[in-house]
Amino acid sequence: MGRISGAYFLEDDPEAMEKLRLIGAGVEEEGVQKLPLLEAAYFQGKKVIESGKSAEELVGLASKKDELAPEKFLVLFHLREAGFIVRIGDGKEEFLRVYKKGIRVGEDRTEMVVRVLKEGEKPSLETDVVEASKMRKELVYAFVGKEGIGFFKAYRANFE
Repeated sequence: MGRISGAYFLEDDPEAMEKLRLIGAGVEEEGVQKLPLLEAAYFQGKKVIESGKSAEELVGLASKKDELAPEKFLVLFHLREAGFIVRIGDGKEEFLRVYKKGIRVGEDRTEMVVRVLKEGEKPSLETDVVEASKMRKELVYAFVGKEGIGFFKAYRANFE
């Protein structure tokens, strides 16, 4: 069974670490597989890891550092269930990074970045488009509300 340390779940069992690596979860650091709490919550719910806490408790712990943690978890869950590999930053990073379907982390770079917002929240479109362009990624907004999740792509058009 892994352990929680700050904003991360740490898995040191070699068999569990290999399983997590194969499904694109977390990163290996200093002999442990390190997963942000929201990723750990997803894999706890799928019975891939054992943290000693429920997925809801892990999301609650993540909420202490990131007020959008419940919404990010819903987006992560939706995208993972659709077959995408999703990477979450350490709470300071605003975007979720999404890889193409069918690839493994390290085989290719991320395809898009997703900014998660609550329904009715207004995005800082210009800033986000510039930031996504610098990263050379597609920008997608995920609006989470009572009705579910709405995904919208944002593009930068040049008329030259």
